[in-house]
Amino acid sequence: MTTFDDAIQQAQRNEDLSADQTAVLIDQMLSGEAAEDQIGQLLLALREKGEAVSEIVGAATAMRRHMTRIPHRHDCLLDTCGTGGSRSGSFNISTAVAIVTAACGVPVAKHGNRKATSVTGSADVLEELGVGIESDADQVARRLDEIGLCFCFAVKLHPAMRHVVGIRRKLGVKTLFNLLGPLCNPAGATHQLLGTSNVDAQEKIAAAIAQLGTRRSFVVHAADGQDEVCLDRYTAAVEVTGNQVSGRSRWTPEDFGLSPTDVTALAASGPAESAAIIRRILDGHPGPARDTVLAGVAAALLLTDKVTSLADGVSQAAQVIDSGAAKAKLEQLARA
Repeated sequence: MTTFDDAIQQAQRNEDLSADQTAVLIDQMLSGEAAEDQIGQLLLALREKGEAVSEIVGAATAMRRHMTRIPHRHDCLLDTCGTGGSRSGSFNISTAVAIVTAACGVPVAKHGNRKATSVTGSADVLEELGVGIESDADQVARRLDEIGLCFCFAVKLHPAMRHVVGIRRKLGVKTLFNLLGPLCNPAGATHQLLGTSNVDAQEKIAAAIAQLGTRRSFVVHAADGQDEVCLDRYTAAVEVTGNQVSGRSRWTPEDFGLSPTDVTALAASGPAESAAIIRRILDGHPGPARDTVLAGVAAALLLTDKVTSLADGVSQAAQVIDSGAAKAKLEQLARA
């Protein structure tokens, strides 16, 4: 069995750990069996080397074993959780996309947490929008079954992470754990619209998803650095179908039938402003923020085979917003 000392030395020799090796070590971390200095040294050694796909797969496999699972009745289930880390300062785009996509009839289990590298996390903005985020697993499951939308709060549903939160704060840098959240949806999403903040992470996450298994996923990275579908130049999308990377695309604003939008037009100073922007979108106000959400929803609808083109997805999303159905979906979630 690989010990922490062995693994640290292996990483320092620039040698990747296998998935099995990594899973054993992450399991010890999440079981409270590893010392903080061991955890810190290993995470830093892996960061210095560059986390390998095998290490991401092994860590995600172990983390899934420790999470609290959300049972549900849905055959198709989407998550829009991304890796974060883009520092774009934008409002919570993926959260708004989740709400509108659910209103389009696609069940969504939005996984997320409070802010870490961004000005506002999905948990922060949902709280501002009146949604109870501190729910137990059975309540989350009931919402998902009854209204086709739920929020999976990482703090509540990944309780074993308490064993590593202290050392992660002390390290103060991104580590392997920053890549794992989107790969460990407690409801077991069959489809993922997963944003990454850099191309290297995009390729690694796509390769990891192919091994971990979803029915179909789009791993996206925006030309302007956002971990979202964007309308500034292009969005690079890697498609994963089953256990293989099945395609690559570049989506431009023209593909959506929308005008280009600069990231500066999407800025929010914190959860309150982000929530206000989302409310304006759901109230039907036009502008760059709405268009960006329409693009994200279009990608989600294409991913889940609800439309055959991004432009059709934009049209459907716009109808759902303008009819008031998207606003009603958020109100359902808040009431629940």
